[in-house]
Amino acid sequence: MKSKLKNVTVSMEEPVLAEAKVRAARRGKSLSRYMADLVAADVAGSLTQETPRSRTAQLEALERILSGPKWSIMRDGRMPTSDERNER
Repeated sequence: MKSKLKNVTVSMEEPVLAEAKVRAARRGKSLSRYMADLVAADVAGSLTQETPRSRTAQLEALERILSGPKWSIMRDGRMPTSDERNER
């Protein structure tokens, strides 16, 4: 059973409104439906927001990538300079 829909008035700056209309149109939705879906997703918790935990996880992943296996061309744990690369 669907709950009854209520009307809401929202104020926003013109540039934001213009972009919202474009994004709604790209999704084949009315502006009203587009905004209602965004709010519903936020209320349901499906919109992702960066939290300290997610930032920590991202930094740990980046550290794992950067500390990965060294390339065979590395010299003393660093990449060679252009002069070292072009030695003959």
